[in-house]
Amino acid sequence: MSDSDYGKKLVEEMWLDLFLAEYQNITGRSIIKFTRSERPDFLCTDFVGDRFGIELVRVMETPESHMWRRVLKNQEFADPLDTAIRVQETITRKDYLRQTADWSCPDNTILVLQLMDAPIEEVERFICSELFEVAESSGFSEIWIADYTVEEAYSTVQLYGIKPERFRGLHDHAFSNSKPYG
Repeated sequence: MSDSDYGKKLVEEMWLDLFLAEYQNITGRSIIKFTRSERPDFLCTDFVGDRFGIELVRVMETPESHMWRRVLKNQEFADPLDTAIRVQETITRKDYLRQTADWSCPDNTILVLQLMDAPIEEVERFICSELFEVAESSGFSEIWIADYTVEEAYSTVQLYGIKPERFRGLHDHAFSNSKPYG
């Protein structure tokens, strides 16, 4: 593994730690061990010994779009409708990859869609039944949107459950116990 690849995996581990902390608060499921993998990004074991994968994927606009949005429109965040569309496209694309022969735990993988440039509270308005249908028809055991735009201020992420239905919706747990900037 090159130094660059190793560095990317370390960053992914930091993102995973943020997700897992909030995930445990919401679901009660405690992850006791994880190892780096490629497909999916991490192989995990929970407290009862179940083995599963976690795939992290950043959902964000292209660097060129980001630059022009900042320069021409002076907007901090990406368009929430475009972000919702990218979320749905990403679920479809990752579900296709999940079905390849080199994917570990294909029937027991959690997909984490990381919002890096659009807050979930804005994107939520554009999450529709079609997105839920795409998610439900996918083979992922769980699908979560993790809002990383709040990470710097709150040292956590905000989660929006997509699949399974019992966790569907925006979870504000992290924000009831903290305030921005300490």
